[in-house]
Amino acid sequence: MALTRLLSPLTSLVIFILGHGLFNTLLTVRLSAEQVSAQAIGLVSAAYFGGLVLGTFINARLIIRVGHIRAYAAYASLLCFLFLLHGMVVEPVTWAALRLIGGFATGGLFVVLESWMLVSSTPANRGRLMSLYMILLYGSLALGQLLLKQVDPMVLTPFALCAMAATLSVVPLALSRVATPAMVAPQPVGVLELVRLTPAGMGSSFTSGLILGAIYGLLPLYFTDSGASLSQVADMMALVILGGMCLQYPIGRASDRYDRRLVILLLCALLTLIALLMVLLPEPWREPVEGTLVFLLGGMAFSIYPLSLSHACDELRPDQVLGANQGLLLAYSLGAMTGPLLAPFTMATFGPQGLFVYFALCGLLLSAYLGWRRRKRAPIPLTEHQVFMPVPPNTPMTAELEPRTDLEGEAVPASYAAPDAEERAVSEEGQERDAPQGR
Repeated sequence: MALTRLLSPLTSLVIFILGHGLFNTLLTVRLSAEQVSAQAIGLVSAAYFGGLVLGTFINARLIIRVGHIRAYAAYASLLCFLFLLHGMVVEPVTWAALRLIGGFATGGLFVVLESWMLVSSTPANRGRLMSLYMILLYGSLALGQLLLKQVDPMVLTPFALCAMAATLSVVPLALSRVATPAMVAPQPVGVLELVRLTPAGMGSSFTSGLILGAIYGLLPLYFTDSGASLSQVADMMALVILGGMCLQYPIGRASDRYDRRLVILLLCALLTLIALLMVLLPEPWREPVEGTLVFLLGGMAFSIYPLSLSHACDELRPDQVLGANQGLLLAYSLGAMTGPLLAPFTMATFGPQGLFVYFALCGLLLSAYLGWRRRKRAPIPLTEHQVFMPVPPNTPMTAELEPRTDLEGEAVPASYAAPDAEERAVSEEGQERDAPQGR
C-alpha cells in the first residue's frame, strides 16, 4: 500500500471525525439539558440522515464540477459555520434545519475522502485499506466521545472545538502533492429491483439504519435521563462504538461459514436479549454489567449492515454488486432517518428504557422476517460466499473500495476514472492546487 498517497486523506479523516464524533453526542446532551422532548431530539437526528440521503444524489456531481480539494474546503467551511451556529442558536426546529444541511455537507466530505483513497489503492491492497479505514474511522469516533468529558456542553466552547476540527481537516488535503482523483457520476440504482433480487439484504440494511439512527441520536438521551453524568455518557457512547469496531470482523468471519441470514437472525436475537436485559434487570444487577451490555449491543448493531451487504453480494452477479452497495446504502439511510422518529414513541410509553424496547422490537421483527425468508429461499452454497468485509455505511464510494467490486481485477469502478498518463505526469506545482476540471 502506498501509504504516502493515503496519508493526506486519512489524516483529514481522523481530524474531522474527532470533531464529528464529539458533535453528534454533544447535540443530544445539550438538548436534553434544555429539557427538549425526545420527539424533537429524534427529529434533529433524523434531519442529519435526511441530509446524507440528499447528498447521495448531488455530491458526486458537485465534486466533479469544482474539484476535490475545492469541494472539501467548501463543505468543511460550511460545517464550521453550522457548528458555531448550533452553539449560538439553541432551538430544536432550527437545529433540524441546520442538521439537514450538515448531513449533506458531511456526506460530501466522505465522498471526497473515500474517492481519494479509492484512486490511491489497487485491488490487491484494497482489503487492507478498508480495514485501516475502519479502524481510524471508529477509533476517532470513539475518541470524539471521550472529548465530551473535557467540555461544558452549556457553553459555546465545545461547538467551537468541533468547528476547529472541521477547518483544520482541510490542511492535509490542501497541502497534498498527490494528484487528486477524477470522477464520473454514479449510475442510478434500481431499488425495487434490488428488493426483488435480495429482499433479506435490503430488509436487513433498512433495519440496521432503524437501530443505528436511534443509537447515534437517542442513546445519549437515555443515559442522561437515567441520571448518568456527562463523563459516564461519554464512556458509554465510546463503548458502543468500540463494540462495533471490535466485533464486526469475528462476526463477519463466522458468516463466511454459515448461511448469512442465519447469522443475522442470531445476531438480532442476541441484540433483542441484550436490549431486554437493559430493561428488565433490576437496577442493582444492571449497573455492574451495563458497560459490557452496551459494548455487546454496539457489536451486534454495527454488524448488521456489513452482513446484509455481504449477503447481497452472495446473491447477485458480480456486475450487480456495485449497484447493490449503493441501493443498500440508500435503504440504510432511509432507516436511519426513520429510526429517530419512531423510537421516541416507545420512550414516551416506557420512559427512557423504552429506547431498548424499541431496539428489541427491531431485532425481533428482523429475526422473524429472516426466519420466514429462510423457508422461502434456500441458502447460498458456502462455496459461493464472498469474503466478508467490514464496511461503514457512509457513501456509495465505500462500495468501490471493496475488493468484491473489482470483478477479478478487470472492472473499472463506476464512479471514478483513473488519471491518464498525461495527468499522472502533472508537474509538482500543478499537484499542489486543485484543478477545476474534476481533478
